[in-house]
Amino acid sequence: MKPLLHPSSFLFFSVMLLMIFIINIPTCMCNDYTDCNEAFECGSSSITNLKYPFWGNNREERCGSVSDPNMELTCEESVPKITINDVKYRILEWDNTTQKLTVARDDYWGGICTVSVSVSDKPNNSTFESADQFQPYGSVSSQLNLLYNCDTTVLNVVYSANCGGNIEVVYTLSDPRSLSLTCNLSVIIAIPISVTRITNLDDINEALQGGFDLRWMGNYADCQRCVDSGGACGNNGTEFRCFCNDGAYTDICGSRKAPTSSM
Repeated sequence: MKPLLHPSSFLFFSVMLLMIFIINIPTCMCNDYTDCNEAFECGSSSITNLKYPFWGNNREERCGSVSDPNMELTCEESVPKITINDVKYRILEWDNTTQKLTVARDDYWGGICTVSVSVSDKPNNSTFESADQFQPYGSVSSQLNLLYNCDTTVLNVVYSANCGGNIEVVYTLSDPRSLSLTCNLSVIIAIPISVTRITNLDDINEALQGGFDLRWMGNYADCQRCVDSGGACGNNGTEFRCFCNDGAYTDICGSRKAPTSSM
């Protein structure tokens, strides 16, 4: 009786089955660990430790915090940036240990004289509500108040900066509403700064570029345990996940395997 398949045909058939099997093996778990273990890339930026809870650019959304949409980063001219409460900031520093984020306002990076302000179209204040995921880190040193549309010819005690073209910006670290000013007080821009004294325009611009500190209020403890176990932090769309070389876990590598996700 002749064999149903010639040995060479049987070998070819076996190889084809093996290739089909390999091609159809899910690869997302392996990629989850590799991708989420990579830091946010932004050209020649010196900040190279932006991982969880951030995502954006080369880090897909599954590599960030599932509970906070504010964690998306952008890369503009080799500068990592984040938008919080509709204000865009340059990221100056991130500390994984304390979750301290040092930022500076992007619109005021060139100084207070580079921002056009009107009553109908003015920048947002840098304020943070108690429910926000970012809160001032420790006690904020000062709050810089920039006042526009002031008549500086009748001012006595308040500092002002001449931006040229008959444009003057009044600045104060005090509550501007407690001062006697001939201003349209609806145009006040409040920005935290890390210094307690400013005397001139150069001081202001230097303080703005120095930025201020915020703290991410999310749960970083889960991520720290995951990293300590050799994993990379991320999410499955609804819950935290610890991505490891051999798959996704609900807690740390080697603990309890996460159920297979359909995403």
